[in-house]
Amino acid sequence: MVGLVGARTGLPVLAAGGVGGGADVRAALTAGATAVLVGTLLLRADESGASRTHREALADPRRDRTVVTRAFTGRPARGLRNDFIDRYEADAPLGYPALHHLTRPLRRAAAQAGDADRLHLWAGTGWRAARAAPAAEIIAELARPL
Repeated sequence: MVGLVGARTGLPVLAAGGVGGGADVRAALTAGATAVLVGTLLLRADESGASRTHREALADPRRDRTVVTRAFTGRPARGLRNDFIDRYEADAPLGYPALHHLTRPLRRAAAQAGDADRLHLWAGTGWRAARAAPAAEIIAELARPL
């Protein structure tokens, strides 16, 4: 798809989503992407602004899937499935930013208390590849040729 978009538009194409490591980066570049954006792979980096609770949840083997939810903010986003999502997703309104502001104190308290089941655990589908290391090291691995 990346190559088709680039050929059709003649514009630079930035690939993003589903990037779980260097092989995915190389595949996107080979397909014609000008650059590849990563997010989740850097959430456990030493320099990440993610809470300790969020970082630990990303490494927790009991967390077995991501889901798209609007339960925390009223706007769809992908995150690790937890009790809050299971309980409130079905009734969550599309109400961003109001819902985001209403749940902020709960999310802040959950992060401070180490309660990953009451915290938004944003993560893409390649979250298992995220690791604790300096960001420069993670990026260097992504850029390494095969």
